[in-house]
Amino acid sequence: MARKIGFIGVGNMATAIIGGMTADGGSVSCKDLILFDRLTEKCRRYATEGAMIASSETEVALAADVIVLAVKPQNFPELLDTLSAVEGIQEKIIVTIAAGITVNTIRTALHGAPVVRVLPNTPMLIGMGVSVICRSDLVAKEDFDFVVSMFEASGCVMLIDESEMNRIISVTSSSPAYVFAFIKAICDGAAAQGLTGDDILPAVCDMVVGSALLLKQGGLTPEEQISVVTSKGGTTERAMAVLKERDLYGMVEEAMKACTRRADELSGNS
Repeated sequence: MARKIGFIGVGNMATAIIGGMTADGGSVSCKDLILFDRLTEKCRRYATEGAMIASSETEVALAADVIVLAVKPQNFPELLDTLSAVEGIQEKIIVTIAAGITVNTIRTALHGAPVVRVLPNTPMLIGMGVSVICRSDLVAKEDFDFVVSMFEASGCVMLIDESEMNRIISVTSSSPAYVFAFIKAICDGAAAQGLTGDDILPAVCDMVVGSALLLKQGGLTPEEQISVVTSKGGTTERAMAVLKERDLYGMVEEAMKACTRRADELSGNS
């Protein structure tokens, strides 16, 4: 019998997960979904595809076998208080995608329920996501494998220990924003030199995708690829000198540390 999968919160990440699971050839049907969001319009499109639209978090918890908690970290205290009162909640498989909320926090609040913690990222929206997953000791292998399959449908999966979760946020989860910022900086730099055509952004995006694939598949380290592009006395060398002078690497490192500190604050580890 198909498992019923509930989503509490149907924002961008939940939409990406649902899209991957229910795509052509996927193992999950919309008829297996139970959805709730306080903004009901977020669920409307799935209702026409057969999903059950719940009227509350409690209704999702009662009807689902697997419950995905897809709300913002700051809303977790209220949500966990609500779910703790649901009869049989400890028998459900709980999946959390919130940054900084630990397995123990959820498991304790929900009377020992098995919890899988996942950190997805926004490229899941186009099927190219990276989802970092950890398994707690109360989760059966069959259940864990099922949860992993939910996220594999939208990209690749990386398995780690929970002790590394707060640090990995800055590496795979928040980092698309750094890439978007870098792309914007290049486009802004182009505009400052009078290059403002509609084809600039697509060209820059293609450059970033191509560069990433070359690095991934080319067998060279980042430093070696930089050397390949940077001819002595050439234009790239002059540009790289400015980035070094402005301490690009140091800025990124400090940004990542700030990300981790915030995750620790959300976890109560500050």
